[in-house]
Amino acid sequence: MELYDILTLDDGKEYSLVKMKELLEGTFCMLIEVDQEENPLDNFLILRRVTLPDQSFEFEELPEEEYKKIAEIFKEEFLHEEA
Repeated sequence: MELYDILTLDDGKEYSLVKMKELLEGTFCMLIEVDQEENPLDNFLILRRVTLPDQSFEFEELPEEEYKKIAEIFKEEFLHEEA
């Protein structure tokens, strides 16, 4: 899995992986929904990447408090990148 890969999630929608962050709590991924032409839409997700024993992976949703904390980390990184 690399940045800007297009992934189809369980909701049947396609998302582009735009950011990955390794933290003590795991690997977190920011995904932005894309249309059929791979243009970004307004919907985005932050999910935890979980590696399975066979080296494949799946995503899991975050509890609300953890989501807020991780979203703030991604936000700060984007603000610093813009500066």
